[in-house]
Amino acid sequence: MILCGGDALIDFVPVVGSDGATGFVPRIGGAVLNAATALRRLGEEVSFVGALSSDMFGDLLHQHMEREGIETDHVDRTDDDSTLAFVTLESGEAKYAFYDRTSAGRLWRGPGPLPFADALHIGSVTLIADPAASAYTTMAERLADETVISLDPNCRPGLIADVAIYRARIRRIATVSHIVRMSEEDLHYIFSDTEEVDVIANLLKGKTKLVIVSRGSKGATAYWSDGRLDVSARNVVVCDSIGAGDTFHAGVLTGLSRERRLSFDGLNHLDENILRRSLELASAAAALNCLENGCNPPRLDAVLATL
Repeated sequence: MILCGGDALIDFVPVVGSDGATGFVPRIGGAVLNAATALRRLGEEVSFVGALSSDMFGDLLHQHMEREGIETDHVDRTDDDSTLAFVTLESGEAKYAFYDRTSAGRLWRGPGPLPFADALHIGSVTLIADPAASAYTTMAERLADETVISLDPNCRPGLIADVAIYRARIRRIATVSHIVRMSEEDLHYIFSDTEEVDVIANLLKGKTKLVIVSRGSKGATAYWSDGRLDVSARNVVVCDSIGAGDTFHAGVLTGLSRERRLSFDGLNHLDENILRRSLELASAAAALNCLENGCNPPRLDAVLATL
């Protein structure tokens, strides 16, 4: 079981109509829900942890979770708003305008008792502001000695009011995370005063066993105690990149799970072959997602057919 705690929202994706005008179509989104969806489609058992609004958009999100087979036992329904994000595309890259100040996700204050899980995956906009940011930080710290913690900051600088507090929080969570994936942009934003090589070295001195830096069309680099590995991105005609990083991260977790390495002991016994297979699965999944409008992660059989 993988717990996924964080944002679940509605992306309004631009679509050009027959008259040439651009409209916005609602799609299921949110970095953590995207990852949860991808994990489920890749064959993992998933439970979502967080809050959804009781409004029409919250109903859409809850129905999506149930349809995908994502467990919702630890999802709170509240009268607060749903988070909405309007998306624009620049050369296939997604840019977001978020409406989140009074959302159910942002105002969530933490879970009740949680089941044992192989991993907890957290990240994105719910780590920006309290009370949710502190709730997820506390949850990660509480579970870090019994569960693999997976972190994808997925920074949204336009939403961050106090950069110093945000950077300190993400660094704090990173110190208890066993798997950390960041884009190059995230790494430079969070650790602006430190070179990449030193960020990696400092993380690997602590609890962290695997650091992955995503480099967009240039692929990704994995770092672990015994070395580093570069993996190329798949060359595809991109419809858009919405959810590509989330699907990639889910692919890494799935690859590690399939290799029986999504555990404390497993992460202590990583090698280049295991990581190459995991990252190639992740790259294939992300590439297939990029062929679709909005986040639409592939199923495992479609990914395996490309490997």
